[in-house]
Amino acid sequence: METIDKTGIDRTSSRPVFKQIYEIILSELRGGCYDGVDKIPSEKELCLRFDVERNTVRKALQILVDEKVITRVPGIGSRILPPSNAPDKPARKSAPKRFENQKRKSIVLITQVDYLHSIDGESFHYKLIQSFEKRLSQLGYNLLFKPVGQDGIVAETIRGVSPRGIIFDSFNQDSYYQEAAAFGLPCISINHYTPHFTSIVSNNFGGSYELVRRFADAGHSRIAFITGKNSHQTNEERLNGIHALCGVRGIPLKNEYCISGDWTFASGVEAAKKILDMKPQVRPTAVFAFNDDIAYGCYSVFQNQGLSVPDDISLAGFDKSDRYKALFPPITTVDVNLSAMVDYACWYITSGISGWVPQGSAKIQIDTTICDNGTIRTLL
Repeated sequence: METIDKTGIDRTSSRPVFKQIYEIILSELRGGCYDGVDKIPSEKELCLRFDVERNTVRKALQILVDEKVITRVPGIGSRILPPSNAPDKPARKSAPKRFENQKRKSIVLITQVDYLHSIDGESFHYKLIQSFEKRLSQLGYNLLFKPVGQDGIVAETIRGVSPRGIIFDSFNQDSYYQEAAAFGLPCISINHYTPHFTSIVSNNFGGSYELVRRFADAGHSRIAFITGKNSHQTNEERLNGIHALCGVRGIPLKNEYCISGDWTFASGVEAAKKILDMKPQVRPTAVFAFNDDIAYGCYSVFQNQGLSVPDDISLAGFDKSDRYKALFPPITTVDVNLSAMVDYACWYITSGISGWVPQGSAKIQIDTTICDNGTIRTLL
């Protein structure tokens, strides 16, 4: 029985890993994943994608070179040779009939919120959308961004754009997922789990647990937590990580230290004001914001009130945003490895479009890492 991991490789197989990588890349080339571009991903990108050493990737690429599928150009990369020089391509699987007249290959990204036009939108989603647009363009696809709102009809949106595949960004109503699944197109959800098709999420529990552990190791027990929206899975998972660590360490979770936010910079500003209104003897010595937008909203208030981070109050966030780098110093934060989420999602959905990867329902969890930028002070 095959045991294929999240990279698409069966590491228990007697078939060498480099040959499996060769077969995957060849199937993607034959399936049209790289139509519209002249190069396949770099050795470094392939190493990250397949979680292998560079020598393994080079062996796979050498087979493609030997078969005259690609050519290696020093300083440029692996160029795709014209189809006349490559092995014959099999007939491609046809799309559903309702989309058979589509001339341009498009993938639609559906959200419930219009993140691109919101005055105080979350930086995570800006970066996510930009990353999808760039990566899919490299693979020869157009990305169509379609916010549908809370009362939208997803089926109408899909019919209107005739996509080859569908991506959902974060929290959406369950009915939206069901409507999309009914079209029979490759679908994937990112940053939110749904049982209707494959989902890619970050390890929010683990990232939150590790960050609070660092606060605790630095001697902090009065820690304020500024949450996102209660209806979001990411919010619940990060809260669960906090509860788990505090339970292990015996750190009390006081209601006044848990402040509701909504993922925005403005909610961080309001939360920081509440913290500073507390009496000094009970005021938190540290703040854990559930994303960097909230964290930098706090930072702006602390700075305006003459407080130093971390000398006067420690601060950490989540999602690793570079949105505020021109305004504030970097803070300690949790990196959700967004690039890995996007790369896997693009590979999965384009492979599904080509018919080389069967569609199903799975939860792919991407590990998080702590970016320590020195904003958690050790208490004496």
